[in-house]
Amino acid sequence: MPAGSGDRWPDEYERGRPGWPREAVELLDLSPAATVLDLGAGTGKLTRLLATVCGSVVAVEPADAMRRVLAALCPQAEARPGTAQAIPLPDGSVDAVFAAEAFHWFDDDRSLAEIARVLRPGGALALLWNLPGGPWEPPIAAVEALLHERLPKGDFDYDPLDLDGPRRADGEWRGSFAAAGFEPVRHTRMANPQSLDRDGLVAFFASMGWIADLDDDERLPLLDEVRSLLSDGAYQRLWTTHVYWTRLGGD
Repeated sequence: MPAGSGDRWPDEYERGRPGWPREAVELLDLSPAATVLDLGAGTGKLTRLLATVCGSVVAVEPADAMRRVLAALCPQAEARPGTAQAIPLPDGSVDAVFAAEAFHWFDDDRSLAEIARVLRPGGALALLWNLPGGPWEPPIAAVEALLHERLPKGDFDYDPLDLDGPRRADGEWRGSFAAAGFEPVRHTRMANPQSLDRDGLVAFFASMGWIADLDDDERLPLLDEVRSLLSDGAYQRLWTTHVYWTRLGGD
């Protein structure tokens, strides 16, 4: 979580961030009895979808504040503390592992080895990101101009007003999938529309890390100013969900 956000960020994340299309889960053709792991589960946006498709869902999330929201919103899943480098599950215990808006935080050989450890032979790994598929409608140029003016000094290697996706879209991941026993990674895209009310759109911007890190005496007036520039009752945006998936080799 953003270092300065305290416990406030999970609620803004949950309210403002887009969810996931059902097709992203159905892509793997999992059995209704499958046991799956949502790794880096956050507030459980994907966990809740997985719980409607699979028989057993374990959600691993290191941040206590995020995990509390997840447990409240998805009691049917088993929420556990843990990280991708130390997954709190036995060897060969899950049929699939999902990481939604998370893998870029733990893409390394140790995490891939841990994921391979908990997967059954032939088990699936799916990595999901939402990236912009179009602008906000109605347009919010005044809000975007305001926030660009307030950006902290420094260079960003992503759009600080938007979601950060896989920076290795060409497939050049830091970790070695092949070394961990995985088949070549495949990639597909699917449309994922989102609709928010005015406060939901404010929450979307509040969930940006650099805003969440601001002290309240700076952060809250900035968000009030954002709200004052939003005159419509509803805002829509088309996201493109990118799914990278592979399977673990084995018998």
